[in-house]
Amino acid sequence: MNTKRKILNFIRIFRPLYVPISNFIRRKFGTQGYVFAICKFIRRLPNAYFRGYVNNYRNPVEHDEDKKPKHTIMNMQVHVLGNKNKGKVIMLLENQSHHAGFCALWVYFLNRLSFSDRHGFYHVIDWNESEFYQEDHPVNGSTSIFEYYFEQPSGISLEDARKSSFVVYDWNNPEFGYNDTFHVGDTNDYKFTAKDIEQFAKIQRKYIHLHADIEKSIKEQIQKLFRGSNNVLGVHARGADTKIGYKGHPTIVTSEDYIDETQKMMNKVKADFIFLATDDQEMLDQFKAAFGDKLIYYDDVIRSTGTVMNCFIEKERENHHYLLGLEIIRDVYTLAACNGFVCGMSYVSFIVQILKRANGQKFTSFYRIFKGIQENGVDLKDANARKKISEKWKRELKMDNDEPLTSDIHSEKK
Repeated sequence: MNTKRKILNFIRIFRPLYVPISNFIRRKFGTQGYVFAICKFIRRLPNAYFRGYVNNYRNPVEHDEDKKPKHTIMNMQVHVLGNKNKGKVIMLLENQSHHAGFCALWVYFLNRLSFSDRHGFYHVIDWNESEFYQEDHPVNGSTSIFEYYFEQPSGISLEDARKSSFVVYDWNNPEFGYNDTFHVGDTNDYKFTAKDIEQFAKIQRKYIHLHADIEKSIKEQIQKLFRGSNNVLGVHARGADTKIGYKGHPTIVTSEDYIDETQKMMNKVKADFIFLATDDQEMLDQFKAAFGDKLIYYDDVIRSTGTVMNCFIEKERENHHYLLGLEIIRDVYTLAACNGFVCGMSYVSFIVQILKRANGQKFTSFYRIFKGIQENGVDLKDANARKKISEKWKRELKMDNDEPLTSDIHSEKK
């Protein structure tokens, strides 16, 4: 066995240690220093394309021309994988966001497509790993989670992309335009603006399209649910783990807050019905008590009865993980079909606003409940805090205490 293969085998064997070591380094040294960078470097070394990227890396050059922020696109290594799609620059994104929430990934894809759109590249997306939404078999003819639900943005299949003559692997770094538009993980993570919504609405309209049968099914379900009304008030109310109160996350919005603001807007717009999208059974029950027959909702959704996130709840149903993603998609398209919208601060509400604008529409009334960022509370950087949450969720799920809930408990920005 040559030295290179020995090193790679060593890295693969010890990769399971990466998460606890990484969490310790996050707490001890932060995420902007050399130590954390080295940790990420080691994690990515098994990827041959990353090694090639490092081997060909050149330091970026700063520009201050006319006092306008500019950067040179550098370190864009080209791979000749075949002879297809000559004359086209294929930007191939192989996403492995194991714990990411569905709508957070959706926003991430819009960010990357914004970069490709600006430069005339043909983006192809392979979302190939998820703890929550991935099945162990093909769905709709694909093993890529993105293709479970969506058409490829540029009409180029994954198979053809991997046989193309000019392929660039997409890395979410500043040189590839990651900071040029709103992006997941920014310091202003909860401060997307009207400008961000307009920008992503243009990209959504141009590039992200549901499979025709999924789109048709969702439209039919919306028409049936709305009972012919075109004056429905949409409400997205997060519950479940948000009731824990995480440090650095939005301050808790209670069911009373949601019901109060919903009542105000209902009186304002004279809505025929209220459509509620929620991951929390208690939230649903309280809305039922408050609004009675005016409330409409999907009754086949997996909802939490405590603080555990609904994506951790396993149900004996065919294609359960696929359906978790499909239910989120159905919710956001249904909310976007509403006349008014009440929500908290989340990526779900962001996507709903993007879809509304992508359809060339605006909500007649809109209200986001945001009480600011919580300065105190449960710190998810603390391993002991995450362990306590894991133990609590196990009790809620009636799991054996020795059975691991997940490799790394943390709140997903859905």
